[in-house]
Amino acid sequence: MKRVSVLTALFALSASQALAQQSLSGTATPPDAAHDAERVVVMDGTFRPSAYFPNRGAGYFTIRNDDSADHLLKGISSPLCENVVAHHTNQQQTEGANDLFTHLALPHDSTMIFPRSGYHMMCMGIRQMPAVGSKVPFTFDILNGGSITVSFTVTGPDELTHD
Repeated sequence: MKRVSVLTALFALSASQALAQQSLSGTATPPDAAHDAERVVVMDGTFRPSAYFPNRGAGYFTIRNDDSADHLLKGISSPLCENVVAHHTNQQQTEGANDLFTHLALPHDSTMIFPRSGYHMMCMGIRQMPAVGSKVPFTFDILNGGSITVSFTVTGPDELTHD
């Protein structure tokens, strides 16, 4: 009889702990956007006006995800640009390529470089080109992670590239 009572008590205790854990997991707080934004870093940003198109410029940067979780870049914007699209220097431009920065996976503990000779961003619809040496703000929107605004340094146009 005592064994049955002990087993019943153990079962009741473990069941109540399981229910308590289950109810706690239902009240978990959402991810902290400020924490996630600190874990995603944008650096080495430069902006170069196009030598051929007066209302365009190219942006080059490195983005690093120092978090142990994956994140998703859902857009880049700037008050300088009507819109920002992705561009590859040596490939045909497609709608899918244009939209790269609206759904770019940022794997955990990774670094991605967007250089002059590969994929980079194009700032379209510029009304007034900024001066060489000035700073241009770009905002990177991270899904469930807030946004990061960084200043890109403006450099001179390069006639050797056709951005």
